[in-house]
Amino acid sequence: MFVRPGARRHGVGTALLALGERLAVDAGRTVLYSATAHGTEPPAGEGAIEATTGSGRVPVDAPGVRLALAHGYALEQVDRHSVLDLPMPPGLLDRLGTAASAAAGDDYRTLTWTDEVPDVWADQVALLFTRMSTDAPVGGVDYGEDPWDAPRVRTWVRERQERGHGFLMTVAEHVPTRTLAAFTVLEHPWDRPAVVHQEDTLVLHEHRGRRLGMHVKVVNLRALVEARPQARRVHTGNAEENTHMLAINVAIGFRPAGTWASWQKRVGARSPAPETARPGTERPETARPDTEQPDTEQPDQERDA
Repeated sequence: MFVRPGARRHGVGTALLALGERLAVDAGRTVLYSATAHGTEPPAGEGAIEATTGSGRVPVDAPGVRLALAHGYALEQVDRHSVLDLPMPPGLLDRLGTAASAAAGDDYRTLTWTDEVPDVWADQVALLFTRMSTDAPVGGVDYGEDPWDAPRVRTWVRERQERGHGFLMTVAEHVPTRTLAAFTVLEHPWDRPAVVHQEDTLVLHEHRGRRLGMHVKVVNLRALVEARPQARRVHTGNAEENTHMLAINVAIGFRPAGTWASWQKRVGARSPAPETARPGTERPETARPDTEQPDTEQPDQERDA
C-alpha cells in the first residue's frame, strides 16, 4: 500500500487498510501481516519503537509506523537491509572459503546450479525451502509451515524465467548420506546487470557448527563474480536477532543500508463464502516492487537464514 506524500493525512491510507482488512476477514483470515521499509535504524529512546523480539527498532514517527500502530498492529520483527559492494577486496573470498571448507571437512561437498534445479535433487531442495519456513527466525510472526514439493520447485524455477530473472544456487551435500545439508540462492534481473539479491540461505540445524553457511555463500559468490562480472551490488536482509548470519555477512563485507519492519495483527474471522475461499496451504512470498529493495533473508539461514 502506498499513499503519495501530498495525499497523506486525509484518511486515504486508513480507508485502503480498512478495505484490505475487510477483504481478508471475509476470506476467513485471522492473522494479518504487513511490512514497512525504513532508513538507518534509530537509537533507542522515545523516537523509536522496538520489535517484540528485543532486537531492532524503527522510527515511531514514520508514516507507515504511525498507521500500523493506530490500527492495532504489533512490531514483531525488524530485519537489517545490507548491501555488499562489488568487486570485493582481492583475496577475501579465498581466505573465507579456505577456512570454511576446512571446517566442513571431507563429509561435505558443494554443487552449484545456474538457472536450474536438477530433477534428481528437486525433492531435497523442496525440503530445504520448507525448512526455511520452520527453521528461520521469524520473531512473533505466525507464518506457519510453508510446504514445498518437487513440482513447486519446478514452478519456482519457471517463475524466475518468466520474470526475466536468473539465479545461482549452491547446495552442500552430506556425502555419507547423499542428502542436502545447506543451500543459498542469488537472484538477478537480466535487465539490471548491476543488481543482485541474496535470497534464501539455510543450514539444516542437524548440520550446523561446521561453517556450512559461510561455505555455500562463498562458493555462490565466486560463481556470481564469474558469471556476472558486471554486478556491483548484492542486497540482503536478515532478522536483527539472527546474529550468526549477520556475522557471516559482515565478515563477507555487507554494510547496513536500512531496515524492514514486519507487523502483525490478529482479527476475528467470518466464515468465508465458497466463491471467495482460498486454500491456506501456502504462505505467499512477500510482493516486492522491481527496485533494489531486497526480500527478507534469514541463521544459518537468511531470508538469508
